[in-house]
Amino acid sequence: MLNISWDPVLIAISYLVAFIASFVALDSAGKIPLSSRKAALFWRMAGGISLGIGIWSMHFIGMLSMQMPVMMRYDLWLTLASLGVAVIASTTALDIAVAGKKRSLFRPIVATAILSAGVVSMHYIGMAALMLDGSIIWDRRIVGLSVVIAVVASGTALWLAFRLRDKGVFIERLLAALVMAAAICAMHYTGMSAAHYPEMSHTLPGGIGELGLSIWVSVTTLCLLGVMLIISLVDSHRRTGRLTDNLRQLNRQLELQARFDALTGLANRHQMDIRMQDCLRSALLSNRQFAVIFLNVDHFKRVNDTWGHSVGDELLITVAQRITSRLTREMTLARLGGDAFILLVPECDDDKLNALLAPLLEDVRRPLSICGHTLSTTISAGVSLYPQDGETLHELKLKADAALHHVKDDGRNGWAHYRSEMSTAIPAKPGFLQELSQALERDQFELWYQPTWYAQEKTIHGFEALLRWRHPEQGVVLPGLFIPSLEQTGLIIPVGNWAIEAACRQLHFWTEQGFSQWTLSLNLSPVQFEQPDIFHIVSSMLEKYSLSPSRLILEVTESTALKNLDRSIELLNAFNHAGITVSIDDFGTGYSNLLMLSVLPAKELKIDKSFVTSMLENEKSYKLVETIMSIARTMEMNVVAEGIETQEQQEVLTRLGCDYLQGYLFSRPLPAEQVPWLLLQINSDRQIIPINKIQTDPAFISQKNHA
Repeated sequence: MLNISWDPVLIAISYLVAFIASFVALDSAGKIPLSSRKAALFWRMAGGISLGIGIWSMHFIGMLSMQMPVMMRYDLWLTLASLGVAVIASTTALDIAVAGKKRSLFRPIVATAILSAGVVSMHYIGMAALMLDGSIIWDRRIVGLSVVIAVVASGTALWLAFRLRDKGVFIERLLAALVMAAAICAMHYTGMSAAHYPEMSHTLPGGIGELGLSIWVSVTTLCLLGVMLIISLVDSHRRTGRLTDNLRQLNRQLELQARFDALTGLANRHQMDIRMQDCLRSALLSNRQFAVIFLNVDHFKRVNDTWGHSVGDELLITVAQRITSRLTREMTLARLGGDAFILLVPECDDDKLNALLAPLLEDVRRPLSICGHTLSTTISAGVSLYPQDGETLHELKLKADAALHHVKDDGRNGWAHYRSEMSTAIPAKPGFLQELSQALERDQFELWYQPTWYAQEKTIHGFEALLRWRHPEQGVVLPGLFIPSLEQTGLIIPVGNWAIEAACRQLHFWTEQGFSQWTLSLNLSPVQFEQPDIFHIVSSMLEKYSLSPSRLILEVTESTALKNLDRSIELLNAFNHAGITVSIDDFGTGYSNLLMLSVLPAKELKIDKSFVTSMLENEKSYKLVETIMSIARTMEMNVVAEGIETQEQQEVLTRLGCDYLQGYLFSRPLPAEQVPWLLLQINSDRQIIPINKIQTDPAFISQKNHA
């Protein structure tokens, strides 16, 4: 047998080639989910070809590192065949492994079988390309071991490619490439050690010499991998620039969204408050009066109920246009929400009011045609004047609202200036705070649960826990009516702690019933988030009920998270390291700088329902949602959309790549004991035993759920 020695320099070079090829393949796989369909196809092909040529080049560099007493020559066609096998197998396997979004067992098994078969075939076809004066003697046990290593190496490579396709961490990808290269080299050199060569004085004539092969392999490999690395770097730089542009554009869009109403294009409540503050300062300096006018579309609910929300939206737009046509440049009209508008009229007196409102109401009364329907509508208006009706904006708004209600009670379709007898200020119900303070002690608080759904699979992902107060006289009270009082009095701390434990207890119960995959989202109020021991409270409840931290999602509004940024980062990092998912709730409504999201260790964005509601009718809202999806994907964050009410909204959000959906289209919030009924409705093959201390009347629930 021939004595063989090995060149350590060429062995190191072969490992380096395998490492570069692995890194390029993983980097290409990571770009697939962020690319368009055509670009994704390019990156799948590029990654597979790079990996195949890299494995092939590593093999022949390893062959060149084998020092024999005679010069080796290689058959041209067998060498090319080994290259073709490597490229085809790598491209096919990588495409199968990373093309689908769903995790399944079948896909990686098939891909591993193809890649391992290709690697083994490439290796032994390449060995057969040696033009020897005699036959190679093989150690079958080592050959079998090399096949096993090839399967393990292929499985490892594809698992890393699939796992890192959505990741953007450079160090993680670098380490993975080192592991892949080591696995590939282990297979190759194990296979080579199984070969024993007979004594010979020369090799067969023809073929390619070692020098020619080394030049061919080096040029091919360096050119391809070099080009791929350059393309990858250019693409990464382009993506970074695009992300920065998208962030700036989204900030501008959010600024507009924060100032203007998405449906009508009018100023919104926030912008109107700013304008009113400016007007108040100007009036103080000039000692002039101004008017605050509240306007409502009469019987608007009847329009929605009769002709649908699309006709109602068009009606609001038309009414806004007719009102605007009567205004001068210094006046400001804003939509407060629904059919409510507010008009600010600087330097106003009674004569100017008469000249403005009388023809304005007449304009609105004119019949209008919407979506093939001829409608007649009217508006009611209430007026307050500074300074005689109030010296603060709060007083002026209250009195304009009181005048508006007086007009409505008097038959609508008119306007009135506030008078003292119109006051509708209703004092708080005696004992309200006392009843609220005793509600926790009397066990009157409940958690209701609204499901979140996988957008692609249309199955339950988990639930969001929502606080309810079951008042002995008023029934189920929604949180908007008592949460502000809880926060003002500090009662939110004990109630919030109770809610955390109740949520964990319910999740533990569902786990025992066999639903260990469900997650549970829980809102943290700003006061709770500022608790010094909030991390300890959450952690202790997870430990008490033996729950995996990854199943708990804590929702924090973006304004809360960015209020005290240093503490927020510290606390969110603690939750993140513990495995608890942090979700930025009501995203987009706080008008924060989106660039700050990159420093918050949150893993989920929850798009506010106001964006979802308006995105089908408003192009800007649609673009905003689309951009949020793109940025969240780039930042490796999941996206939840709430407020889904129509099938069209569901289809659009799913197409845009939203991960989870939530809204009345799927289910309203339910008491815990009604969750089994929900499972029956979606044809679940499992059932759970409901637990709840209160037996709720289904008829009562069907009424209250509309709140």
